[in-house]
Amino acid sequence: MADRSREHGERSGSLTRGASPAHTVLLPAVKMDLAVVVLLLVCLWFLVAAAGWPAAYEAAALLGGSAAACGWLVLRTRRALARARADVRREHGAE
Repeated sequence: MADRSREHGERSGSLTRGASPAHTVLLPAVKMDLAVVVLLLVCLWFLVAAAGWPAAYEAAALLGGSAAACGWLVLRTRRALARARADVRREHGAE
């Protein structure tokens, strides 16, 4: 459908941003990773609650899982931003 609108000369996407790949690819990948991380952390919470560990072990397990999830999201976001910057540089270099 987007291809047909481009064929007829209509503008697609946001009014403030162009239809560059940097803007269209960046967030969906990070959003998907965030959804998976939240799901995994909820599963970890259920497992820790069912395990019957002392409170200190539960807190350590949840803190460790949260820290690992945060680190993963930071790495994925940095990669996505680097890819977006490279796409923008390529677009401006081609013009």
